Amino acid sequence: MKKWFGILLAGVLLFGSANAQEGVSFGITVDPMYGYIWRGQELGADDKIALQPGVELGFGESGLTVGAWGSWFVQDRNMLKGADEIDLYADFSRTLSEEIGVGISIGFIEYVFPNGDPGNKHSEEAYVGISLDNAIAPALTFYYDFGLTESWYLALSAGVDVPLGAGPALSLGASVAASGDADAYGGKNGFNDLTVTASVALPLGQISITPMVGFAIVDEGINPNNELYGGISIGFSP
Repeated sequence: MKKWFGILLAGVLLFGSANAQEGVSFGITVDPMYGYIWRGQELGADDKIALQPGVELGFGESGLTVGAWGSWFVQDRNMLKGADEIDLYADFSRTLSEEIGVGISIGFIEYVFPNGDPGNKHSEEAYVGISLDNAIAPALTFYYDFGLTESWYLALSAGVDVPLGAGPALSLGASVAASGDADAYGGKNGFNDLTVTASVALPLGQISITPMVGFAIVDEGINPNNELYGGISIGFSP
């Protein structure tokens, strides 16, 4: 686990630092969520509140971002048991063409499960994506897990901001995804999920409060029920 994350992170840091400019950004989020839906799968406790904090560093115009994210189910449990999941990630994103707004992202995610069974405490995933900077922000991202599941996940996403008068905008997003080659995805190749989300960011100086709701239509071999979920993201960026 440490070997793979260390090798990739060192490479990304070296590449990013060579292109870095002034302007390091820092952000913290704390998201109380009703349920934990990940790629159409319901993870952890059923219909429970999960607290999902995160911290992220952006290294200016280098395009490099590193961060950590976690999830704890806070209902009906021993609070001393620790996190259900901790993710460490590194992402490098660049614009390939200013004229047509084509961008590319490559990255790595280390999934850590402190309460998992022996042999199931971590997994590794790499991804590459391409996007367009226009009104609907389409993006196509391919993920490959080479740790626990040796599976792939391909997602096509888009989103649009709808002005709400003189106030904040309503952000609408949608993604459709296919997956395969793993028991985690029903042990087959094909449709995984169609997910739609809606959120409104309410800026309060250095703090933002963003209520959101999502609905996932899922292949029944992956999750027998379609899922409605939601929560509030509370962010701080000095």
